[in-house]
Amino acid sequence: MSELVNTLWVEKHRPKTIEDIVMPEDFYVEFKKYILKKDIPSLLLYGPPGGGKTTLARIITSKYGILTNQNDNLLELNGSAKESRGINFTSDTIEPFLKVPPAQPDKLKIVFIDEADYLTDASFHSLRNIIEKYSMYARFIFTCNYISKIPEAVQSRLTEYKFKQVSDEYVIKYTKGILEKESITYKDEDLKFIIDSLYPDIRKIVGKLQRFSPNKVLIVNRDIALTKENFVVSLVTEIIDHIKNNEGAKIGKAVNSIIEGLSDGDVDYRELYTKLFYKEGVPANAKIVINEYTNTHNNCLVDTMHFMSMVFKIINTLQTYQKAKG
Repeated sequence: MSELVNTLWVEKHRPKTIEDIVMPEDFYVEFKKYILKKDIPSLLLYGPPGGGKTTLARIITSKYGILTNQNDNLLELNGSAKESRGINFTSDTIEPFLKVPPAQPDKLKIVFIDEADYLTDASFHSLRNIIEKYSMYARFIFTCNYISKIPEAVQSRLTEYKFKQVSDEYVIKYTKGILEKESITYKDEDLKFIIDSLYPDIRKIVGKLQRFSPNKVLIVNRDIALTKENFVVSLVTEIIDHIKNNEGAKIGKAVNSIIEGLSDGDVDYRELYTKLFYKEGVPANAKIVINEYTNTHNNCLVDTMHFMSMVFKIINTLQTYQKAKG
């Protein structure tokens, strides 16, 4: 397994220190102090995908941060996983971990919950008490895209840091650095295509670069490079443009293409909703609809029908607004 990890570019070139992450200068100052003291408050790192939240959390909980003994003192969980959404999530998983004091040489235990905005209300309710109960040596790190989904009672127990998406200029510079370190010959237009297709998911961008460079030359298969999620996002934004340009006759073709794209079920809907919500050019009234359907997706009966219901509501909302404008 370790040999595989060493050959994966996403692991090999993962930022190791906080200096490798793009974030505001005051963030650097504060996190350097945390690392120097080997202590942190419980944290809430939030903002759109691609801002470095998860990477920072992993650095903080590593030997480059404040934990030397990760095996005993770190519990890393994914808030969107089925086991993290159960009513007994805290009592069965988190509290048993925290009942045992930190193992030497560390003075803290850390519970890191990635994608915390997918936890249930029941999970958050039980976490409130646990955060307080073990506050002497336990710290929590939550990362999320939507801070509105973190209850106020939990937010009040955390120190918040808002992250922004890294610029595409940074991603270009970062990925060019990887290609040069790996001695890969490439064309700028091929690199740009992969970045445009997968931005802001740097992990996927780096993974695709490795996949398309087996013989030290970057050769891009453009059909494979464009993920299904990005393909659907591009179609929804195409529909939005048709409405803006009063090209109603072209909408049907894009709708049929979305249905066809979703038909095999191999879609990450969480990623799809998030990409749509943060997509540049999507108007505010469409984002309101996207947010509504994101919140209700976990309780829907058929994923595809739920998503298409959102698409039709976006169309109706934007067409109604367009008519009102005259």
